[in-house]
Amino acid sequence: MRLVICAFIVFAFVICGPAGELRVGISGEPWNLDPALYTDIASVWLIQNIYDSLVELSVTGEPLPQYSLCEAWEFNADATAITLHLRPGVRFHDGRELTADDVVYNFEWILNPDNASPVRKALGPVEKVEALDPYTVKVTFTYPFPEALQYWSRALIGIVPAGSRSHGESPLARNPIGTGPYRFVEWKEGSHIVLEPFPDYWMEGIPPKDVSRVKFVFFADEATKVAALLAGAVHLVDWVSPRDYVALQDVPGIELARIPGIQHQYVALNLASHPFGITADEVGDPVAIERALMARKFMMYAIDREEIRDEIFYGMATVMYGPWYPDSVWFSPALRGRVLHDPEKAREYLERYYELGGEKPLKFRIIATNTGWFVDIATLIQAQLKEYGVEAEVIPLEKRTLFATLKTLDWEAAVEDFAHGIPAVLRWLYFGYYKVPNHNHWYHETPDLPPQYFPTHPGHDEFCRLWDRASSEPDPVKRRELVWKMEEMLVENVIRIDLMMVDSLLAWRSEVRFAEGAVQRLGTLHLKALIGLGND
Repeated sequence: MRLVICAFIVFAFVICGPAGELRVGISGEPWNLDPALYTDIASVWLIQNIYDSLVELSVTGEPLPQYSLCEAWEFNADATAITLHLRPGVRFHDGRELTADDVVYNFEWILNPDNASPVRKALGPVEKVEALDPYTVKVTFTYPFPEALQYWSRALIGIVPAGSRSHGESPLARNPIGTGPYRFVEWKEGSHIVLEPFPDYWMEGIPPKDVSRVKFVFFADEATKVAALLAGAVHLVDWVSPRDYVALQDVPGIELARIPGIQHQYVALNLASHPFGITADEVGDPVAIERALMARKFMMYAIDREEIRDEIFYGMATVMYGPWYPDSVWFSPALRGRVLHDPEKAREYLERYYELGGEKPLKFRIIATNTGWFVDIATLIQAQLKEYGVEAEVIPLEKRTLFATLKTLDWEAAVEDFAHGIPAVLRWLYFGYYKVPNHNHWYHETPDLPPQYFPTHPGHDEFCRLWDRASSEPDPVKRRELVWKMEEMLVENVIRIDLMMVDSLLAWRSEVRFAEGAVQRLGTLHLKALIGLGND
């Protein structure tokens, strides 16, 4: 009923566009349409249609050369260099042909620290980039970088013409020039952006002939966006919540799709404070270290992930058995399918925690971002733990405040998520657990350890050594085995509690036609998958 009422209101005030206009509803207004400078997801929806990626990957991390500017590539034997073969005949929207010089320019501009590109580090350990001929580029690394394609799928989401930016600035932020299926026409602040089909696009049949233009309409809230879809004010939306997905399932004229998600839900545990960690004066104390581990193991088995999946996400999420996708070859077979919710084990670990001097009853705070589903997850965990006599206080925080709090030692548990925009397991293992300041405060003694932190649970030095070896190991089998060891170490020591990966949920009107299977491979709002638009 809520959706029907909202749809009527939107229909009353929105005038549908001309025939051949595809209208897309997105959550929020983009910030920057330069593919080397964007930082928000709303900009991505526009960028991936105005530009082409150097290397396109599917939502599960599979290379898709048929959609990429680079149609083939090969690493050298030790993965210290890669040769890229560009697709000939690709043209920019200003008529120029894309060549190797353009690709070299994009690398060099991003790598220049003066330009402050937020994707600079994602290019990896690039030492030299050279054009071997008009359609061939060689990239040399300072050390083996076998995950280059995964990183570049995000760092090089679009290639721009050589010389199109000035030093440290970019006119492309508001007037983009790409090689994608649609070119920029208009940006009306607070309302919409208009694109039109690029007639010289290199993919046959894309854009489809019955699409005359694409209008991206900005929405401030989910309810109004979904209502606009029902009313026909827009044909396609960037995403829908699990609740609205369920409500739309029986609506005539609406098509839906579930795609493997990238939103990794987890509970961070502070290893540098009680009860899940130790204090500075307890460093090296075996009793204190074991007591904290018992509290973490209690949490691991007491949380019912399936209840969270079903109650909050309506079943539309994949429960995780550790820190990576459970069906990935990069996830340890030893962890896949293990028992996750075991009340008997949970009670045994809780009792051991008390035996070792832990405060009874176990009490702690759970901080959670005050938007989205994070407080709901924290509240459900609070109810689950109450059955064991454990008292958890849920504290909602604005996202910026939450992340500022995580940098301190004044918190115990936190519910948040991490978007795997770059489908590389070593990237997540780096940002989540490596020497860089991580939200768990899992550290070992190093010369560069910031003074406010201290060694916590044993094994962090060994984890970092494994990561260093894996990140430069060119043999994928050996690299995978090292990754498995790290994952097993994280689970055994309960450094963090992984919950689930939430599905990406799409909705569109039935007159919009996508190539079979393309939506599942390319993900949200990727109009390379669009093959036609029927009459309104």
